[in-house]
Amino acid sequence: MEPPRSSLRVSARRLWPLLWLLASYSACGADPMLPSSAESYLSQAARVRQSNDRPWAPDAGQLGNLRHLQITASDCVVRVVSGSENRVFPGTREVIVVERSRVLDADPNEQPAPRDVVLAPDRKQACPGMGSCGVSVTSATAASHASAADKVCFTVQIATAHDLLIGGDRLSVLVDHVRQPALRISINPSASVRLWLEEVDLGLLSIKANAAVAVGGNGDVDFLQGSSSSSGSDMMLHEFRARHIGVTSTTTGTKWSIRIGADTEAGYYQPARAAGPIAANYGIEIDGPIDRLDVPSNRVDPHPLSKATRIAARALRSEALALAGPTPVLPVSESSLPLPSAAAAALPIDARERVAHVVARYLPASVRIKDIALWKKGGRLEGIAPDAASARDIARLLAASGEFTYVSGGDGILTGDGFAFSTQLHFSCDAPGLPSECPAGDPAQSGAYSEAQIRGRLDTLVGKDLVLREVRVNGSTIEMNAVATSAVDARAGLERIEQDKGLFRVSTSRVGPPRNGSVIEINATLELICATPPKPDGICTPPTR
Repeated sequence: MEPPRSSLRVSARRLWPLLWLLASYSACGADPMLPSSAESYLSQAARVRQSNDRPWAPDAGQLGNLRHLQITASDCVVRVVSGSENRVFPGTREVIVVERSRVLDADPNEQPAPRDVVLAPDRKQACPGMGSCGVSVTSATAASHASAADKVCFTVQIATAHDLLIGGDRLSVLVDHVRQPALRISINPSASVRLWLEEVDLGLLSIKANAAVAVGGNGDVDFLQGSSSSSGSDMMLHEFRARHIGVTSTTTGTKWSIRIGADTEAGYYQPARAAGPIAANYGIEIDGPIDRLDVPSNRVDPHPLSKATRIAARALRSEALALAGPTPVLPVSESSLPLPSAAAAALPIDARERVAHVVARYLPASVRIKDIALWKKGGRLEGIAPDAASARDIARLLAASGEFTYVSGGDGILTGDGFAFSTQLHFSCDAPGLPSECPAGDPAQSGAYSEAQIRGRLDTLVGKDLVLREVRVNGSTIEMNAVATSAVDARAGLERIEQDKGLFRVSTSRVGPPRNGSVIEINATLELICATPPKPDGICTPPTR
């Protein structure tokens, strides 16, 4: 049986994922509104990495702004711990540091430069094939040694790495009291790999097995993801206290065990979707109520957690701790580097949270925001409204806010929580927080668009080809009347207005026949791209020009 823990201790440990979120928004005074998600924790991990330029000195064991870390170490024991800096401390073996190329980066200009690093105990494992040595190979000969570390090949301290790839025959890895927004661990094809995570505090923990591996651990996790594509793995995850669990098997033979607590949502996905006898090959043991596992009927084979699995997990923990030895005392990190949570507190508000806060200004308090997805110049808002009428009113309220160039959708579908809605949002900037393509308002009109401002913009656009007679502004609609001396001049002036995308778009236009001494009359209806000027705390900020 699991030893009793006070509810106060559990609650305190549950708070840390919220602290990561709150740290990210404290600088701008905005509380997080979106529910936590695997994606939000990955975003936090990236933002912490980008918050500070950590030293890159591989000879001294300093690994810079570590992003992806690969450990390839046969016949080794490796310990992974947390800290304010990314460093490696040699133990019983030499440490070779390989920096990988950034040629496939989604953003090759990201600063500070993210580091993708391979650590290995010798050059043969560090560079196993032609062209596998990346952009630099360094021996960490000047790196500090950790005390009491004589049992491990090396100890790795991570502050920002969120992707860990491990492999090597008879490799044992101990992830020891690591606190991170996100940690994704993948196991490469190897023989007799053992992985144990001791008392971790993680927002997202993802473990992918592409080899027969023994995995176990304990601690607090918000989102726990496990997947296996190799038969013969023991994925003993039942000692993790997790709120969300997702298990995926793409092949038969993996032994799964999880814990379903009072506040846990758990699901098992196997793409074969095979019922009957085949389902027995997709087994899972559950510490908790079996009927709380979300899975299509008869497609997996759930059972209560067995005594044998409990014993196997405890044996794996004992072996991993014994192999790694006592927790080392590490040299002091660079004094100028803040802890990751403090670094996150100084960052601008996350783009998804920015949209959530703006949207919430214009919606009733009874409407709950569930998710926001973003892409270039737009996104999708998902939420729950208390009734059908409120769901239908979402698009109208957001369109009237003036924060968006176009809003669509919003009809609700009845669910157990209310009426679920999905609304498409279009921005006047490439991403939230960036300068808008719409100009700032007229200071003489308290920052709103004025007829004088709009007329001045039109005068500049039409030049000498057109003479403006009248410009009337009615909300976001502009009625323009002008004259020209020729049809060519009239169409040229209209084309210049149509090509200017900053303030308004041409909705309708008409060029009349010559009259009154061959003067040609032009009538056009224009629509403001931004119904209201961009605000510093809006979706898009005022332009700097």
